[in-house]
Amino acid sequence: MPTLTAVDLLRDAGWFPIHAEQSAVRVARREGYQRHLIRFAKNGLSFDGERVDLVLYNSHDRGCAFKLIASVWRQICGNGLMVASEFANFSHKHICFKPDDFVHSAGEIASAAGIIAERVDEMKVIEMTPDERGVFAQAAHSLVYGDPEQAPIQPQQLLEERRYDDKGKDLWTCYNICQENICRGGLKGTTRGSNGRMRRTTTRPVKALDRNIKLNQALWVLTEKMAELKQADTSLSVVSA
Repeated sequence: MPTLTAVDLLRDAGWFPIHAEQSAVRVARREGYQRHLIRFAKNGLSFDGERVDLVLYNSHDRGCAFKLIASVWRQICGNGLMVASEFANFSHKHICFKPDDFVHSAGEIASAAGIIAERVDEMKVIEMTPDERGVFAQAAHSLVYGDPEQAPIQPQQLLEERRYDDKGKDLWTCYNICQENICRGGLKGTTRGSNGRMRRTTTRPVKALDRNIKLNQALWVLTEKMAELKQADTSLSVVSA
């Protein structure tokens, strides 16, 4: 099932492609068969500075199934935050591909936009203390660097704001800042060279599509768990009062 057919199916369902990218290849014969990602937008799914998009992930050689993933597009910075919740993720195999089921999954993502918007609104009103923001950054840092001791940057650097709009201390802003710093790179740090000496370095953007999706979804899970903990703590405080 070629990607072009999937694109046509989504376009007929009201989803329009707005961005595409593909993995780089190291072997010449793989050119044209690498994995690729296409972002789609649909009218009526914008809310309060964000928009719910659909991300299609596939490879030309059937190396992976079609994946449809809900994504929250933050308009002020162009970040695409991928939702990891089961209700917003679907997979369709190339073998015995069923167009109707594929389109139905795209419809489920559109229907889930309201739920996603509610969760985003919940994150926006959850205030984070400096210590909580530090814990969040440390957890996000561990998702990127298997051995934190060898990491070129410190967890606290993931909280560095890139624009005035990121001055907020709520969970949603904290999540966005960390995601952007991880995925776009550009943070200054140090690493140990082969001669044992420390040298200056700059973190690179995450370009590998597989890694980008995994990191994005892991960050979404981390943020949802933090929201649950904060909401549970608030509920206990109210009961105690």
